[in-house]
Amino acid sequence: MPDFSRFLLASDLDGTFFGPHATLLERNLKAVDYFKAHGGHFTTATGRVVPNINRVISDCGSLFNVPAITSNGAYIYDYATETVIHKTELNAPALKDLILKVEEMNPNIGMRVSTDMGFLVNASRINPMIEREISSPHFVGEIIPAKDWDAENAHWYKVVLRGTHEELCAVRDTLYPAWGELFEFCSSSPTLFEMEAKGCTKATGVAYVAHLLEERCGYPITTVTVGDQENDLPMLREADVSACPENALESVKAAAKWQLCHHADGCVAELIERLENM
Repeated sequence: MPDFSRFLLASDLDGTFFGPHATLLERNLKAVDYFKAHGGHFTTATGRVVPNINRVISDCGSLFNVPAITSNGAYIYDYATETVIHKTELNAPALKDLILKVEEMNPNIGMRVSTDMGFLVNASRINPMIEREISSPHFVGEIIPAKDWDAENAHWYKVVLRGTHEELCAVRDTLYPAWGELFEFCSSSPTLFEMEAKGCTKATGVAYVAHLLEERCGYPITTVTVGDQENDLPMLREADVSACPENALESVKAAAKWQLCHHADGCVAELIERLENM
């Protein structure tokens, strides 16, 4: 009989655990049930926010048997007990200044911030990409002009800029010299540029959950991570075992120990099969 009790498996969602259009794949679900039934600890490390994940996965408390790592590591949440375990907040006043600066730089870039309640969307910058997001049945949040955001009393965890790849590259290059010491910069697709508090990544989230498990179990935990985009690189580089789907960026493939099948074919299931054969 397999024994997965020493493994913490943290999977990205979009482009990794999910199939096309954020669908749940039966192959992955069956494999995760098998993994957990034999002692494994399964969770997500995602850029999504807690309420949004609830809209896509009907029973997160059953799927994730350890706390979930959301907002790229800034928000760790136990779905089973509906408890916030750990939060790393952004410097909200500084972030509001940055967002207003971006408004001046490029009026075509849409912006949203991750909060406890979902998303806070800049109503004065609704581009087609943001329009699709707020029109989705999975959207949870508020739509308010950035100039009216209450930064003094805010609890913000991640900011996302939406635009073309060329627009976002130009903004990133401009912002980094002035803001790179205050925020982590990363991307989860060519049209998504993301920022968290400095030092906060999916890797720090995985390390935090692994430490909780080691305290609870009383033995060392082997961390296993799988993802496909730039924001997954920190956790892939820090994990004991790392993997990526066939559809991952080339830089992600270079960082991962194992390359798996395409996410549409159930790459997390393949990863669990490989762990069983280690």
